[in-house]
Amino acid sequence: MLLGSLRSLGMKIKAYIDTNIFIYAILHHPVFGNICSRILRDMKKRVYEPCGSLMVALELLGSLSKIDPSVARRATELYLALDMTLIPLNVEILNLASIINETTNIKYDAVHAAVMMLNDIPVIITNDVDDWLRLSRSYQRLLNRIISEGYQVNFNRIDVITPQDYTKWYEGLKNNLRYRCDK
Repeated sequence: MLLGSLRSLGMKIKAYIDTNIFIYAILHHPVFGNICSRILRDMKKRVYEPCGSLMVALELLGSLSKIDPSVARRATELYLALDMTLIPLNVEILNLASIINETTNIKYDAVHAAVMMLNDIPVIITNDVDDWLRLSRSYQRLLNRIISEGYQVNFNRIDVITPQDYTKWYEGLKNNLRYRCDK
């Protein structure tokens, strides 16, 4: 279904917010801090339907603990309290992640991809483009493998939105257009 059709039904597009978006905003990254903060503000405004998982919470805790354990704890607590769909990890997600890993050689992002695929989340907002573009390029082969393993996925691609692409994507949402990042 096209985004315009979703919006006419009062639905918003689901977007998975990757860990690095939170980290760049928290640490006020000199290049990405401002746009990542905007992404999170728009998330609170419900411009899109924000989604995340306990994997993001684990990554926040691990990454920020290297800098300051107190900041890591507070960031994790705040993340878990956000008004967003927070998807727990389970055996099905981990099994699908292992298939994604085996097919694409993507490691931890395979867990995020499995969460997205099993929960009909077609968009990821991330600055970690290498793994996601590799997954996008091999998506049809991966989808065929996943379906042959008995999983059901309801979208034909994952759109990868980077902080640099975000403003254009956001404008497309406002104008009821489907934005696709072709790289």
